[in-house]
Amino acid sequence: MPPILSHLNRRCCSAIFVACVVSGTLIAEDWRRWRGPTLDNHAPNSAVDAVPLTWSESENLLWRQPVPGQGHATPIVVDDAIFVLTHEPAAGTISLLKYRLGDGSPIGKVALHQGVVPPRYLHKKNTCASSTPSSDGNTVFVVAEVNQAIVATAISTAGKILWQTPVAPYRAGKGWFGFGSSLLLLDDSIVIAVDVDNDDRGLFCLSKKTGKQIWKAPRPVTASYGTPILAKLNGTPQILMSGGYQVTSYQPKTGRPLWSVDATSRTTCATMVWSNDMVFVSGSYPDPGTYGISLAGKSAKVAWDNKVKCYEQSMLMVGDYLYGIADNGVAYCWRSADGQEMWKQRLQGPFSASPLLIGDRIYASNERGKTYVYRASPDAFDLLSENKLGDSSFASPIYAGGKLILRHATTGGNQRTEFLVGIGK
Repeated sequence: MPPILSHLNRRCCSAIFVACVVSGTLIAEDWRRWRGPTLDNHAPNSAVDAVPLTWSESENLLWRQPVPGQGHATPIVVDDAIFVLTHEPAAGTISLLKYRLGDGSPIGKVALHQGVVPPRYLHKKNTCASSTPSSDGNTVFVVAEVNQAIVATAISTAGKILWQTPVAPYRAGKGWFGFGSSLLLLDDSIVIAVDVDNDDRGLFCLSKKTGKQIWKAPRPVTASYGTPILAKLNGTPQILMSGGYQVTSYQPKTGRPLWSVDATSRTTCATMVWSNDMVFVSGSYPDPGTYGISLAGKSAKVAWDNKVKCYEQSMLMVGDYLYGIADNGVAYCWRSADGQEMWKQRLQGPFSASPLLIGDRIYASNERGKTYVYRASPDAFDLLSENKLGDSSFASPIYAGGKLILRHATTGGNQRTEFLVGIGK
């Protein structure tokens, strides 16, 4: 079978699996959760013709709308609405904002938390609204750090708070940067990672109907910031997590650890990616490294590793190749089976947002408001365009309803003004 057809068959199987296991009826034009409909940051095929290669303030910009406050959470889209999490320091609130997808007009705002005081240890690249919400089409689920606690909230898409519950205390320890993990939405539950260096740590599964705890799984004693992700490996659905010098798999219904392998760094942020019987992870502190882990044998083992650090930004699996962007702005392509470097290319960094795949094109935004578009090909780095809006961007680009959606910002003096844009032809 030709490689491209083989890749498409694997992608179709992956999409069917996610539709069956992840909550809610999938709508091809929606982007309801972190990493998108198929949990791998691959846009649907409809995006190929809808999203242009180039845009600017005067080209292919369908609409632009200010966002009050600040946050690095990636937007999500449910039906014809965009939901955005934000923190307004002056008001002391964390709110869920709602915009119309068609023209970007604001249509709703729900204050989830009041009296929010940013923790003293909050990293300059973090915010009090960095965790991306998820939705099953009827309810939006949000997790946030609120005054030394991790709190989960369920809100109807109409704007009614259905329940709100503390998940775990979140008390300052060594090397803390503030909470940033996004939740994982399953069929009847949500899963939240609280990776801390004390007894409050754990992987928590809550009922999406009531917020009550279903199970709690152990986590290493360390401060880390990764997001749990659902994958199907060797025919088995499993939740993947990294951090604490470990990569671990958990059974989604019970939280029982399925396998674990010593790999990666003490502290990780990026979400893991996978393909067939391999998983991939990159970590940062104290030792940088990207790892390919094989599940082909009787137990998980590290198949290859290198010293590249893709810390906050997640990587992309496309066919048999792994694409990543290091913190220093160098883009890489590796052969996933053995880690062979196919090419590397320096871009202007730094990067925090995760790249998006549209067809055979990668859309990657750096922290300075510039989005690179280049070919997802192992043959050579092929830059297609560079596009700049504003001068700051931390949220990842997404696709929904025929539009590329970006959350960027402009800075002037000590003022940072965020905005949403819809880009299309």
